[in-house]
Amino acid sequence: MADEMNGAQLIPGERLVTWLESSMEKLLLIDSRPFVEYNMSHILEAINIHCSKLMKRRLQQDKVLITELIQHSAKQKVEIDGKQEVVVYDQSSTDLATVPPDSFLCLLLRKLEKSFSSVHLLAGGFAEFSNCFPGLCEGKSILVPSCISQPCLPVSNTGPTRILPHLYLGCQRDVLNKELMQQNEIGYVLNASNTCPKPDFIPESHFLRVPVNDSFCEKIFPWLDKSVDFIGKGLS
Repeated sequence: MADEMNGAQLIPGERLVTWLESSMEKLLLIDSRPFVEYNMSHILEAINIHCSKLMKRRLQQDKVLITELIQHSAKQKVEIDGKQEVVVYDQSSTDLATVPPDSFLCLLLRKLEKSFSSVHLLAGGFAEFSNCFPGLCEGKSILVPSCISQPCLPVSNTGPTRILPHLYLGCQRDVLNKELMQQNEIGYVLNASNTCPKPDFIPESHFLRVPVNDSFCEKIFPWLDKSVDFIGKGLS
């Protein structure tokens, strides 16, 4: 990994703390862990750019620019001029030399180096930083009820959930709601069921059904390659 990195440098947690506490405008903090881990807890102001087989392939083939991925992943518009101090962290990497060359983290750092003049990897990752500076971390873990007997409350329909840039997870009610689909600019539907009808406003070529039942016994592996290709078609 070290031979492949021309500009990335290791940065200690204390330096990141200084930047965060000074409200540094030119700081771009990227969390490269899976979304579930990011959602549980992450460093303040961090943007989650996580690995998926599809996204890794698109980055490798330059079908998506790292700057575009940052814009789509950020909760607010990010002004990118290439002069930001970029800090990337995973769960526990302690040295650039130990990052596997075929990993998503290595690919992410290489792509960032091409667009930004100053790229850093946080020493010790989130594990060490959150242990030393818990007050600079946030997430949903603090919302877990302390009483296990607390009754479940009805969940209102909040619409589809974005799990990747331009990739949403929803239910039958969502996909049949034309206005909701148009609001989220969703034009392709991958349906994993035997029952959900194809919406009239979605063309046949933009609809793929994976005929499975809602069961842990169902085998979806035979449909995996076709599903990935379909998603790639929708993102292109």
